Amino acid sequence: MSASSAAPASSPVPRPEVGLREGAAGAPAAASPRRRLALRTALTLFVLLSVLGTALLIHISWSLTARRNVTDVAGQLNAQIANSISGKLLDIRRNALATEEAVRAIFFQRAISPEDEGKREFIFYALLQAQPELSWIAFGWPTGDFFGAQRVNEDLVQMVEVQQNPLLHQAKLRIDRYVPEPEEPRFIDRNFQPTSYTVLNQTWYLKALRSNSSEWSQTTGFPGRHQPGINLSNQFRLNDRFIGVVDVTIELGRLSRFLTGVPVGQTGTVAIIDGADNIMASPEPAQRAAEESGHMRNLDSIDTEQSPLLAVARDAIAANRMKLSAYKSMKPLALDPFSAADGAIYFVTFTPLDFRDWKIVTVIPEKDFLANIDRNTRRLLWYVAGFTLAMILAAILLADRLIGRPLLRIARDLHHIEGFRLERITRVASPLRELDDLSAAMMQMAQGLTSFQKYLPTELVRTLVSQGIEAKPGGQQQTLTVLFADLVGFTALSERLGPEIVPVLTQYLSGASHVIAGESGTIDKFIGDAVMAFWGAPKPHEIPAEAACRAALACRRALAEIRVPGAEGKGASLHLRIGINTGIMLVGNIGSEERLNYTVIGDAVNLASRLEAVNKVYGTEIIIGEATRRAAGAAIRVRELDTVAVYGRLEEVAIFELLGLAEDAAVVDEAWVGAYEAALAAYRDRRWAEAIAGFERVIQMRTGGDAPSAMLRERCHHCQADPPTAGWRAVTVMGTK
Repeated sequence: MSASSAAPASSPVPRPEVGLREGAAGAPAAASPRRRLALRTALTLFVLLSVLGTALLIHISWSLTARRNVTDVAGQLNAQIANSISGKLLDIRRNALATEEAVRAIFFQRAISPEDEGKREFIFYALLQAQPELSWIAFGWPTGDFFGAQRVNEDLVQMVEVQQNPLLHQAKLRIDRYVPEPEEPRFIDRNFQPTSYTVLNQTWYLKALRSNSSEWSQTTGFPGRHQPGINLSNQFRLNDRFIGVVDVTIELGRLSRFLTGVPVGQTGTVAIIDGADNIMASPEPAQRAAEESGHMRNLDSIDTEQSPLLAVARDAIAANRMKLSAYKSMKPLALDPFSAADGAIYFVTFTPLDFRDWKIVTVIPEKDFLANIDRNTRRLLWYVAGFTLAMILAAILLADRLIGRPLLRIARDLHHIEGFRLERITRVASPLRELDDLSAAMMQMAQGLTSFQKYLPTELVRTLVSQGIEAKPGGQQQTLTVLFADLVGFTALSERLGPEIVPVLTQYLSGASHVIAGESGTIDKFIGDAVMAFWGAPKPHEIPAEAACRAALACRRALAEIRVPGAEGKGASLHLRIGINTGIMLVGNIGSEERLNYTVIGDAVNLASRLEAVNKVYGTEIIIGEATRRAAGAAIRVRELDTVAVYGRLEEVAIFELLGLAEDAAVVDEAWVGAYEAALAAYRDRRWAEAIAGFERVIQMRTGGDAPSAMLRERCHHCQADPPTAGWRAVTVMGTK
C-alpha cells in the first residue's frame, strides 16, 4: 500500500528589490576650544614620574631592609597569622548566622513547616551544602524531639532525627546516610536505635530559651556523633507562639583542619585556647585524636612529647606568672623571647579574638626568623623590582582620568560591537585628541553596522561569539530538534496578491521569529515562506523537543490572527504545515571558506522536512516524528497517525499529529483520539470492517470531519476489496517529497 504527496511544489515568490539605505554618518563632535594633551606627551610625563618615584622607593626599601630585625619579623608574622585566623573565624560566624537566619526566615514565611519532614530535609541539606564550614543545621522542639542535617565529611551527609515517646519514656534515633552528588544526594542506608538524647537539657537549647537573639554556646556533640563544637542557636516563634530552637554548629575539628594549612614559620605552631586554657583547635595529631574521641585537651595537662611547642607556651606562661583569663585587652601580648629547657629561643605571642574569650597562641623558634632574614637579604633585588613595578602602576593610576577610564569605556564599546549590541554604544568624551577621535570613529562604525544588522541573525552571532566558535567550516554531531514550517497555498496567494503579499509575509515571518526566539530556538533560514529552526545549539537546551512543539503551536495560533484580503473583500485566514523531528545531526558552520551558514544537516533533518510535506497527504497541520514524541513525553498531547516510509528513506517511522500541550487539558477531546487510535490498531491488524467503523465514528465525532480518518477509511475499503498479501505490513510508502 502506498500513498504519495502529489501536490506540486510551490514556485518561489518574486521578492521585491531590497537595497541598503545609506545611513547618515554622525558628524564628529565639534572640537573643544580647550587644548588637549597628545597621548605621547601624557605617557612621557607618566614615565618620568614612574622613574622618579621608583628611585625614591628603592632608597626607602633599602632603609627599611637595613633596620628590619627579628622582633619586627615576629610581629609581622604573628599579625598575618592572627588576621588569617580571625578572618576565617569571622567568616564562619557570619555564615553560621546567615544560615540560622535563613532557616528561621523560611519557617517564618511558611515556605515550609518545621514538621514537614521531606521539605525540611531538602532545605537543611541544601543550606548545609552551600556552607562547607558548617557541621550541623538542627532544630529542637519543646517536646524534646530533634532533627539535624550533619556533614560527617566531604563524602557523607547524615539526616539525624530523635523522636520522643512519652508513653515508653524513651526516644528513637533515626540516622539516614547520603552521599552528596551534583544532581541530588544518593541514599545509602537507614538505621534506628534507642537513645536517651533530648534537646530539653542541651546547653544550646536552654541558652536560646533564655534569650531573644542568637546565642553562641559550646557542645560536646549530638546524637550519633560526639565531637566538641560551637553552637549558634536562636528560638523560633510564630505568631508569638514558641515553636522550637534553630541551631547551627561548627565542629572544632574543622578549625583544627584550617590551622593545619596556616604557615607558622618553618617549624612553629599555632592553636586557639579559651579563657580556661582549654585547647579549642590545634593542627597537632594529638588534638585531632582527642576531637575524634569527643574529649578536649587543656594546656596544663598536655603531653610534652606529643605537643612540644604547646608545652613551651605553657612553660612561658608559668615563667611569666601569667593568668590568661585575666587578660582582657584586645591587643596582642608578645612575651619576651623564651629560652626553653632544650636551650632554644622561642617567640610566644597571645592574640585575643573577639569571640568567647578565645585567644590565638603562636610558638615560633627563633631560628625560623633568622632564616627568613637571610632569605630577605637575598630577595632584596626582587623587592626593588617589585617596588619599581608598583611605582609604574601608581603612575598609571594617576593617569586614570586621562587615559584609563576612557580606554575602558572604548574597550567596552568594542565588545558591544563584537556582540552586535550596537544600541549600547555611547560617545566617550576625552581630553586626549587621539581617544576623542577614536570614539567618534567608533560611533560612525556603529551607525554603519546598524544598517546591516537587519540582514543578520543577530542573536545567533552573539551566541557564537560568546561561546568562542570560530567562523570557519566545521561542526559536531549532537542530538537536536529541528522544525520546518511552510504556508499552505502560498504560491497561489502570492500570484493573487502580487506586491501586497510582502506585508503579509513580513507579518507571518516576524511572528514566527518572535515565537521561536521566545522558546530559545535558533532560526536557521527563511526560504520564501518556509522557516527552518532548531533547538539545542549553539545554546544548550534542557527540553528541546518540548520547546519545538510549543513553538509550533504558538506559530499556528499567531498565524490564525493574520488576515489577508480575500476574493470578496473579506479576510481569509492562513494555514501552516509543520514538521518536527529529533535526532543526531551535524551542527556547525557549513559552507565554503568565503561564505558560511550555521546550520544542521543529516538524516534527522531530512526527515523533518519530509514530515512537513506529509501533512498534505493526511490533511494535518503539525506532524512530529517518533523520536520527538519520546523526547517530549507527557508534556504534549498527540495522536498516532500512521507508520510511514518517507520519500528517499527506506527506514519506516511512526508519525504523530501534535494536538496541543498537556497543560491545556480542554484543547483535546480524548474520546475521539482514543477512537482513532483504536481504529488504527484494527487497520494494522487487518480487521477492515472494525477499522472502517472506527474511522467513520471519528469523522462523526469531530466537527468538520477528520481528514486522516477519511483517508485511512478509503484505504481500508480498498484492502477489504483487494486483500493484501500475507507479508503485508501497515506502512505507508511516500512516493514523492
